[in-house]
Formats: sequence, structure tokens, C-alpha cells
Amino acid sequence: MPKRVSTKQLLIACRMSFDGKSNREIASELGFTETTVSNWRKLEIWQEFEAELIDAYKQQALNLESVTPS
Repeated sequence: MPKRVSTKQLLIACRMSFDGKSNREIASELGFTETTVSNWRKLEIWQEFEAELIDAYKQQALNLESVTPS
């Protein structure tokens, strides 16, 4: 019987991907197959998480620029 993935696991996987982990590394750590992780990347929720991570990264970068002395 296939394992079901939770929203939390998808968010963790997306964050791992954002941090540079490969599908293989993510799959190994979370106990799914590499193909499953590849399929997750096509999900709308993955795209939403990824966009949020990108926005947060950009905001953090902008905040760092504003406090860094010239």
C-alpha cells in the first residue's frame, strides 16, 4: 500500500529542495521514492510553497541590505 504524504512532509521536502538537496536525498530522508518526490514537484501546493520560500528569501535579502553599512 502506498504511503500518503502530509502537507507538512511536502513543505519539508520543498524546503530541502530549496536548500539544494536532490530528489534522491529528499526521498531517502523522508522514506519515499525518488519518482514520488519528482511527482510532488508538479503539484500546485509544491509550487505555492516554493513561491513562498522565494518571497521569504528575497525579503530576508532586502532586510540584510538595509542594515549593512555601505
